[in-house]
Amino acid sequence: MNDDKLRELYDNFLQFADDMCADHGAMEVAAIMMAQALTIYKSAMSDEDYNRMVDSISASRAQVKTFQRPVMQ
Repeated sequence: MNDDKLRELYDNFLQFADDMCADHGAMEVAAIMMAQALTIYKSAMSDEDYNRMVDSISASRAQVKTFQRPVMQ
């Protein structure tokens, strides 16, 4: 996937998530997104790769940034 397509996918998903948060709340939407993302990763990766990826996510948690605009409420 090229950078333009990836950015389009990201922007579309962000808009969807923003809409869902407006209707249902950010914490509920984030919990569902996280559960679905981990399920997709687990389905698409070997156990070793999945565990390494989850460890990497956990190790980089301090680097996660907040949204710069009032996206999630």
